[in-house]
Parts: sequence; C-alpha cells; structure tokens
Amino acid sequence: MIQHARAATPVNVTVNANSSLGTIPSTAYGVSEAAWDGSLLDPSLPGLIAASGAKVMRLPGGSLSDAYHWQSNTAIASYAAPSNTFDAFMGVAQKAGVQPLVTVNYGSGTTQEAAGWVQYANKGGPGYNGPVPTYAGGSSTGHTYGIKYWEIGNEVYGDGTYGSAWELNNNPHGPTAYANTVVADSNAMKAVDPTIKTGLVLTTPGNWPDGLTSSISPKPWNDTVLPIACPSIDFVIIHWYPGSSSASATLATTSQIPTIISSLRSKINQYCGSRASSIQIMVTEINGGEAASGQQASAMYLALFEDDAFMGMLENGVANLDYWLVHDDLLASGSETPYPPYYALQMLSHLGVAGDTMVSSSSSQSLVAVHAVRQANGKLAVLLVNKDPSNSYTVSLGLNGYSANSAATIYTYGTNGGGITSTTGSSSSVTVAPYSLTTVVLQSGSSGGSTPTPGTTPTPRPTPGTTPTPTPTLVSGNASCKVSYSVNQWQGGFTGNLTITNTSSSALSGWMLKFTFPNGQQVTQGWNSIFTQSGANVTMTNTSYNATLAVGGSVSAGFNGSWSGSNSRPTGFTLNGNVCSIA
Repeated sequence: MIQHARAATPVNVTVNANSSLGTIPSTAYGVSEAAWDGSLLDPSLPGLIAASGAKVMRLPGGSLSDAYHWQSNTAIASYAAPSNTFDAFMGVAQKAGVQPLVTVNYGSGTTQEAAGWVQYANKGGPGYNGPVPTYAGGSSTGHTYGIKYWEIGNEVYGDGTYGSAWELNNNPHGPTAYANTVVADSNAMKAVDPTIKTGLVLTTPGNWPDGLTSSISPKPWNDTVLPIACPSIDFVIIHWYPGSSSASATLATTSQIPTIISSLRSKINQYCGSRASSIQIMVTEINGGEAASGQQASAMYLALFEDDAFMGMLENGVANLDYWLVHDDLLASGSETPYPPYYALQMLSHLGVAGDTMVSSSSSQSLVAVHAVRQANGKLAVLLVNKDPSNSYTVSLGLNGYSANSAATIYTYGTNGGGITSTTGSSSSVTVAPYSLTTVVLQSGSSGGSTPTPGTTPTPRPTPGTTPTPTPTLVSGNASCKVSYSVNQWQGGFTGNLTITNTSSSALSGWMLKFTFPNGQQVTQGWNSIFTQSGANVTMTNTSYNATLAVGGSVSAGFNGSWSGSNSRPTGFTLNGNVCSIA
C-alpha cells in the first residue's frame, strides 16, 4: 500500500493594515542578566546580545536585587561573581548597544544607597563628590551612563506578607511599608537626576498573590501601593511565569494577556488620576517555564510562547518585556550556544523594530497565532506562530488596506534548528511547519516598495534590532572633530573600532557620524552606536547613554563587518555635517 504525505490544513489569516494597535517602543525587546552569571564577561556575549535584537538589559538579577549592594558587589546570603561589578556590566551593555534597566536594593538597602547608585551612574565628571565603589576598578569620579529606568525592589510581595517567603526584606513588611519607601527612594533618586524614571512592583492580575489580603495587607497589594506611590513613580512592574502542566497548556496562556493588561490598566486609571496615562507597564521578567518532565527552559515550545507573548503584550500597551534569563534560557553558559528562545527574540526584529506600527490581525485556526506590523519603510510583516507540534498549515494571507507585490521575503525558524533561514516566496500563501515561527515580509505592490507622500523623503529602516534615533541638533559655525579608526581583520570579516573626539568649542547634545566604505564592506552588527547603512554610506548615531559629547570629550564605538577583495579604510568622515580630521 502506498502512503501519501498528509496535506497541510488550510488556514485563513486576515491583516488590517490600517488598524493600528500602537507603535513598537524602543524599550520593547529586553533580556535579564544576573550578577551571579559566570559567563557575563564572555567576550562574545555583547555581539550575541546585539544580534538578538534586544535593546534593554536588566540587572543585577531577580531576587538577588534585594540582597545586592552595588558599591561592594556583594549580596547577603547570595552569590555575586567577583568580576561582575556594576562597571563590568555596563561595559557589556555598552558593547551590546542596550540600555540598562537597574533594580535597586529595597530588601536590604537604604534610600541613600539607591540615590548614590544613580549619582555614581549618571552624574559623574569634574567636581563629583558622590559614592565610590570599593571594588577594584571602580571610578573615583563616577560616570555619565545616562541610565533612565530604575526599578525599586524585585518581587517584594514574596517577603512573607501573604505566606510564601522567598524575597529578602529587612524592612517592615506589607504593601503600605513598601509604598512609603518607594516614595522616599524615588524622591531621593530624582533629586540626584530628575530625568530618570522609577518603577513600582505590582502583583500580576490573575496570578498569586493578586487579590489576597493578610493581617498586614488588609487590602490587596495593588490597591494599597498604587494610591500611595503613584505621584512619585513613572512605570509599574509585573512578572509573568505562566508555565503549566504541559507545553500545549503553556502556549494557550497567551490568551490571558488582554485580561491581565486591561485589569492592570484599570487599577492604574483608578488610583493614578491625571498621571495614569503616563504610567508605563513593564514586564521585567517573563518566561514560559519548565512545563513537563525532561523539558528544559530551552525547549522549542518556549520560543513559540516567547514571540506570541511578547507581541500580545506589546499590542496591549506594554512598554518593555525582559526575557529571563540570558544564560541557560537564551544561551548556554560557557559555549554560548543559542537556544530556541534566542532565535525567537531575533525573529521579532524581522517582524518590527522601534517606531514600526503594530496592526490588527486574525487567524481562523487557534493553533496558528498571528501578529502583524506595518514597518516604517512601507513594508508589511506578518508573524505566524504554529503551536501545533504535529501538523503543517497552508496559510492564505488576506490583506485589508495594503496592496502587496507578488513576491515576499520569508523568514523561518523551527525544530530543525540551525538558526533563522530566509527565502523568497509568495505574498499570498505560505506553508508553516509544525512548531515553527514564520515571518512573511511584504512589499507594496505599487512600485515594489512604499510610496512616500509627495514632497517627503521615505524614512530609512534601520538594521534589524536597531532603534531609530532622532536627528541630533547640528552645530553651526566652525565645529570640528577628530576620528581614530583601527581594524582587526581576518579572511572575509573584520572588527572596526572608532574613537570620535569633539574638538570644537561647543558641546554636542546629540551626534551623527557619517563615512563611506570604498570597497563594498558591510556592517553586520555594532555597539555603543546605532548603525545604519545604505550602499557604501554608513551612519552612526548616538545611543541614549552617550548622546552628550563635551568639548574635548571622546566616545568610542565599534562594529563587526564583512569584506571581499579589499578592506581599505573608510573615507569622508563627518560629524553632524562637519568634516573630521583623521587621527
């Protein structure tokens, strides 16, 4: 008897290209790191983080945060690797091109310690008189890292207030005591740097211990802390670990997202008054968890959960999600081998980056989730998440408000491993394999791309994973600059390192360096700057933490690139439109 392969089941997907669900924020894709991580300083880690598309990295790591003292790089009854100092972490963050999100020590720290951390991180320079770390290599003059987001405490509700106790808390317990300390800490931290944003820990709606009361919490946690702390904070924090008894049950939990976020937003609106609309929601820890015996955090179903959850949260107004944890969940410790959730994070940058618009979409098959993004360059991207471990589906794409070219670029990741692959296929139909992620990127059919409004210039799209940066203020007059450029080269590849010095008489509040490659070189990833490339022309713009370039000041950045034939030095260096000398 001849057996025939089972035909793929048809699925109809509809995308409403003009129905906006909001813009992807610059903080959308993040990861969590930890001071105990013995692989934090692996030389290859910054490049891997940059290539993942992550734009935020959280430290010092989960419950350790409420035991961690940044000046000594030590933790009460916990372990912090001696080499993983705050400045060492910042070195990784800067090379990876991510902005840090710091959790200050509520459990065993002080208000002065929290404010001192902000002062050391953001207010360094001449005349600095703030705290100095006791660890070797700490700066005696502080830094100007420009860290914007600061959480106050980790899962503080887990200090025994509702029975279970895993979080260190040497302060009075209960939500009222926590909220009052948040107000004091936030006010002290903002007195040092008024530009920062501070965050308040909430319980996740529908998850323990949300809605519970106790002798020291006569009202539920969120109903107690929000009225007290809302005037002093800028964002709220939840964690979500919905791991269930099976992979299929975990994958189904993403249907809870609209209820979770709408419930949270309702509480914010109830208690925060006129400030409610400005309070951001951040999910600073998320992971599907270990659902079944023998499955590790690196299982394929967690990659599917990750992308469906990230996009579901963002579509419902969340500003940031940080996947837990860099090592042993995204990358293998030591070998740095990527696990499936790493490639899932990378896939999101093919779908959309900061500034792109999420649009509504629907699927006729509950096991095939869909998310769509209208990219700033005029393309339309559709992510298909096949949660079925056994069956393929042939997906027909129905587009409302968008006319697509007949050909599309299709990115795929599945159980065959080996990373994300790309190919050219149909813009109207695609077959998705069992347990797979597929992103279909469509071009406008009007001219093979977007049609700009007459008299305007199309917005260039950054390299996947990069964040568009506003055009810096140009300095008029005789502004000048100096650029040092060095190369470490091997066959077909190279690392370029640049130091940019402001030799003008005016400080720069934003900078943009441009240069031209003479031999067709291509930038593949970068750090300490946001890189975009059009043909031979490369543009580097500042990140949020190095936008200011003082008179006589310098900033260093680097990139990895590819070459063929020759790898001559770039030419035509200009900084904010002014020609630079070459050191």
